[in-house]
Amino acid sequence: MINGRVMRKLGFFVALSVLTHLWLVYGLPLDMPSLEEPPRVLRARLQPAQPLPPVVKHTEPAPPKIKAPPHKRAAAPPVLSMPASIPSPVNVPPPQAATIADPAPAEPAPPLPVVAESKPPPEAAPPASKPLARRLPQKGEITYALYLGNDRFNVGRTLQSWEINGDRYRLASVSETTGLAAVFSRQRMAYESQGKLTAAGLRPDHFTTERVRSGKSEKAAADFNWTAASAAIGNPPKTMTLPADAQDIVSFMYQLGLAPLTPGRIEMPITNGWKLERYEMEIGAEELLETPFGALRAVPVKQVRRAGQETIELWLAPNYRWLPVRIRFYNREGEPSGEQLVTEIRVSAD
Repeated sequence: MINGRVMRKLGFFVALSVLTHLWLVYGLPLDMPSLEEPPRVLRARLQPAQPLPPVVKHTEPAPPKIKAPPHKRAAAPPVLSMPASIPSPVNVPPPQAATIADPAPAEPAPPLPVVAESKPPPEAAPPASKPLARRLPQKGEITYALYLGNDRFNVGRTLQSWEINGDRYRLASVSETTGLAAVFSRQRMAYESQGKLTAAGLRPDHFTTERVRSGKSEKAAADFNWTAASAAIGNPPKTMTLPADAQDIVSFMYQLGLAPLTPGRIEMPITNGWKLERYEMEIGAEELLETPFGALRAVPVKQVRRAGQETIELWLAPNYRWLPVRIRFYNREGEPSGEQLVTEIRVSAD
C-alpha cells in the first residue's frame, strides 16, 4: 500500500503534467514568478567645485597718434543757405556714443549653483510726439474772391492773415461783401484765433467770431483752459471738456498744413465759437485746381456730410507751404452756400 507521502508526490506530478498539456494545447497564460532583483538605491554626495582661476585682463596698446603737418590746414566746409520759401529742417541732435564698460574679473563659483529669479523687462517709454512736417512763415496774407451759391456770383472778398511772435500766434479772417452786393446786403464775418505755437502745432487759447448782417451783430467766443482741460464756449458761455487736439474754425485750416497728410479719414474737435463738434474729414488725392491765382496742385480735405448740419471743404497747395487756396461751405441742406478762391498770396521771406 502506497503511503501518504508518495501519494502527494504522485498527485503533484499529475497536476503539473495536466497544466503543461493545457498550456501547450490552449495557450493558457501562466504568471511566472519574477526573478529580477529589486533596484539598488544609488546615493550621491555633492562636493564643492574648485575655484576658477582669475581672468587676466589684456589691455591693447593705444594706436600711435599721427600728427598732421603744421603747414597744412583742413579747409572749412562750405556754408549752404536755404531759400526763404522752403521751411528750415528740424534740427536733430547727433546720437550719443555708447559707452562699453570693461568686464569685471570673474569671482569664484559658489559651492552650489544659485538660480536667479527672472524679472520682466521694464515697460517701454511712451513714444515722443511726432515733429511737425512744416512750419508757417512769420507773417503772411491770403486774399480770396468770395462767391455765393451755385451760380458762383462774386459778392466780395476774404482776407486771411497771420503773425507769429516767438511762440505766440495770431490768425484773423475777415469776409465782407463789396461792390453791388454790398449795396443790397452788406455783410461781414470776422474770426480771430490767438494761441501758442507748440511742438505739436497750433494750440488756440482764445477764439472770437462776429457776424454783422443787415446792421445786426452776433458774437460768440471760445476760451481754452488747457491746464484744466476745459473750455468756455458760446454766448452765454458754457463750460465743457476740452479734447487734447481741439482747434477752432480758422486754426484747423493751418494746422492741417503743418502735419503730414496722407489719403484717408481723420477726426478733429473744432469749435466755431458757438459749439464744439468733432469733424470727420476725408483727405483725398492731389488734383489740379483752377483759380484766379492760376492753376495749382492741391490736396482736398472734405468734411464728411452730416444730415441737417453745415459742412466745409478746403484745398491745400503743396507748392505754397500747404496753405488753403480754396474753401467751400455747404448749408444744412447740403447745397453750396459760399466759396473762397485764392487771388493772391504774400508771405514773409523767413
